[in-house]
Amino acid sequence: MKTITVCAILALATTAWAASPPVEGTEVDCSSYSGKSPRLACTRIYKPICMSDGNTYSSECTFCMKSLQSRIGLRKMYDGQCSPVEQNQVEQNQVEQNQINCSGYSGACTMEYIPHCGSDGNVYSNRCMFCNAVNKSRGQLTLRNVGPCESS
Repeated sequence: MKTITVCAILALATTAWAASPPVEGTEVDCSSYSGKSPRLACTRIYKPICMSDGNTYSSECTFCMKSLQSRIGLRKMYDGQCSPVEQNQVEQNQVEQNQINCSGYSGACTMEYIPHCGSDGNVYSNRCMFCNAVNKSRGQLTLRNVGPCESS
């Protein structure tokens, strides 16, 4: 009887494991930063990582700093910069689901050009510039689409 019970449990566990959808990317271990304040002092060494939100973070430390501040649950896709195509696809999916999160953006933005069309008809050069405008408008500005604004 015990053998049958053990076999049944193993069969159920195997089935549950096999039925689980695959999770892309790997988890970043931020535990070495967890005891510190959310304001980490990261080095200026540029070692970019591409995360599951389509954003490139300049290093694991800068990702962990943002993660500790906003409790975002992201996974590392690979070492290196995310391609603009990946970033656009992730952001377009977020636009379709109304899930653009602009918390945690400050005044300093990079110079990359990945246009974002705002509900005000203005084109913002990248997500950071758009999110700074959203925060300045206290949430009144929304994202129409990723890419240049279409003339109607």
